Amino acid sequence: MGYFGKILILTGMVLVFGSLGVLLSNGLVQLIFKVDLSAVNFADIKKEDVAIISSLKLYQTIGGGIGMFLVPALLFPAAIKYPVNTLIMYQNRVYKKLVYLGVLAIIISVPAISWMYELNKSMRFPEAWADFETKIRLMEEQAEAITKLFVAADSIPMLLVNLVVVALVPAICEEFFFRGILLQYTRFVFDNSWIAILVSAIVFSGFHGQFYGFLPRFALGVLLGYLFLNSGSIYIPIVAHFANNALAVLLIYFEKELAAFPIFAPDYHFAWYWGILSTIACAALAYYTRLSFIQAIYKIRK
Repeated sequence: MGYFGKILILTGMVLVFGSLGVLLSNGLVQLIFKVDLSAVNFADIKKEDVAIISSLKLYQTIGGGIGMFLVPALLFPAAIKYPVNTLIMYQNRVYKKLVYLGVLAIIISVPAISWMYELNKSMRFPEAWADFETKIRLMEEQAEAITKLFVAADSIPMLLVNLVVVALVPAICEEFFFRGILLQYTRFVFDNSWIAILVSAIVFSGFHGQFYGFLPRFALGVLLGYLFLNSGSIYIPIVAHFANNALAVLLIYFEKELAAFPIFAPDYHFAWYWGILSTIACAALAYYTRLSFIQAIYKIRK
C-alpha cells in the first residue's frame, strides 16, 4: 500500500473517531447542559446563551480535538507499523532555548500573519461567482462573531477555561496530527522536508474551513512545521501553537485595557513592509532554531 493508500487510512480514522467524538459530545452536552445543538440557530447566539457556548466548547474539545485529531494521531503509527515516537517525536529531549525561540517566532510573526489575513480578505471571486462570494463572506462573518462569543470571558476562571479549550487542547491535538503524523510521514515517504511542510500546512489550513483565513493559517502551518523539524521535538510547535492561540484569547480578554494603544485596535492594519520584515525575521529565527538545535546535539555528543 502506497502513500495515498495510507493517507486514506488516516482519513478514515479521522472520520470514524471524529464521528464518535461528535456522538459522545452530543450525549454529554444534552446530559450536562440540556442543550440540543442540532436545534440551535447559530446566527442568533448571544453572550447570555451560556449553556450553548459551554456546549460548543465541550463539543470542540472532545469531537473536534481529541476525536478528530489526537486519537487518529496516536493510532495511525501502529496501523502503518511505525514506532509512535519516530513520527511524533514526543520522547525526544526538549531544549529550553528552543522553547523560547518558538514563542518568540510567534510574536515576531504577528505582522506577517496579519498582513496575509488582510491580503486574503481582499481577494475577489470572478463576477459570475458573486453570489457564492457573498454567501462565503456572510458565513465567515457569522463564524467570526461566534468565535468572539466563544472566547469572551468576564472572570479569571473563564479566561483559564478558554486558554485550555481554545489554546492548549488544539495545540496538542493538532500538532500531534498535522506535524507529528502528516508532516513526518510525508517527509519519510518523499524524503523532502519542504514538500512535507507545505502539504501539512495546506491540509492544516484547509481543515479549518475558512477561505478568507486560508493564507494566514497556511503561513502559521509552515512556521510550525519548520519549528518542528528544526527542533527535533513535537513540544516546540505545541508551545508555539499554544502561544499563538493564547495571544488571541488574552487580547480579547484585555481588550478594554489595551484600547488606548492603536496597535491593539480591531481595525489596525500593519503596513505591507512590516509584513515582509516579519516574514524575513521569522525565516531567520527558524534557521537560528536549527543551528541552536544542532549546537545542542553537538555539545551532548561531545
